[in-house]
Amino acid sequence: MNRRDLLTRGAWMAALGLAGRGLPALAQAAPAAPQGAARPAPKGTTLILLGTQGGPGINLARGEAANAVVVDGQPYLVDCGYGTLRALLQAGLRLVDVGHVCLTHLHNDHTSDVAALLSHQWTGAKTQPTTVHGPHGTEALVAGAIAFFKGDTDIRTVDEGRTVRPESLFRGHDVAAGAAPVEVFRDERVRITAIENDHFPDRAKARMPYRSVAYRVDTPTRSIVFSGDTAPSQRLVELARNADFFVCEAIDVAQHARLTEQARQALAAGNENSVARHVAETHSTTEDVGRMAAQAKVKTVVLSHLLPGSNAGPGGELPDTAYIEAVRRFFDGQVIVGRDGMRL
Repeated sequence: MNRRDLLTRGAWMAALGLAGRGLPALAQAAPAAPQGAARPAPKGTTLILLGTQGGPGINLARGEAANAVVVDGQPYLVDCGYGTLRALLQAGLRLVDVGHVCLTHLHNDHTSDVAALLSHQWTGAKTQPTTVHGPHGTEALVAGAIAFFKGDTDIRTVDEGRTVRPESLFRGHDVAAGAAPVEVFRDERVRITAIENDHFPDRAKARMPYRSVAYRVDTPTRSIVFSGDTAPSQRLVELARNADFFVCEAIDVAQHARLTEQARQALAAGNENSVARHVAETHSTTEDVGRMAAQAKVKTVVLSHLLPGSNAGPGGELPDTAYIEAVRRFFDGQVIVGRDGMRL
């Protein structure tokens, strides 16, 4: 192995938080597949990170929040932010094979590609139903998505002789998740449960019916928990108990401190509800992630929905070590900084 190979391997090991720990590298970045190409269906369970950027910001390096759990070749989606469709194709997955989508909440960086997915499943001649699961408002979101592409549906029905109506193919399922885990869905491959997390403060929930949830996906070979967007949550800790993978949102500690100060200034100026206060109070720092992971005794932490991620500014992304080191203050298991296309 030459010096260049050693440096490349060392950087990759550092990114995974494995350097000097003797742990196997579980992650690999997926090579880009030709558009529409499908890989042979693998056996077992694979986690694919489709979009790892935190917040509603579009950039060219990271897509918005989206993940796929692929079990014996069958994909299940968790969140569907902007860029999900292209990421699915790059991962070698067919859009028409997606039958279940689980939304953690209805912020646009988690839902923007839902209408695009359903629309392209319809034009792709999908025959089996697709159900979109999520908290209150998900049924209405699916109805709105169908209304969004009604013109396309009507035109193609007349002009192309299509006979399947989207209303018969797509449905939304409002999940009544609370303090205790509830079953969302199960089939022969997966069991999906959900709890309400702590993304929305009580002052907001008192004025709206919308909620935010975390999911646990149990398969015959793996257990994977998706935090969704959330402040530190004891309910999430219980959901993640002994999980193989804990896919958790993460905000850099220094970034969080800056936003906390901005929120304080906004409050002093009489602005009770601000973007800065929302982000500072309803998201988890990398230290928070470490604490939750240690309490839950998970095996591997996967950091995703990263803030600042690729919106770090002119200096580029933070080094992976900036995220990893803060988690390591509380958690001594494996830590992986997520990248779009990463397969675990």
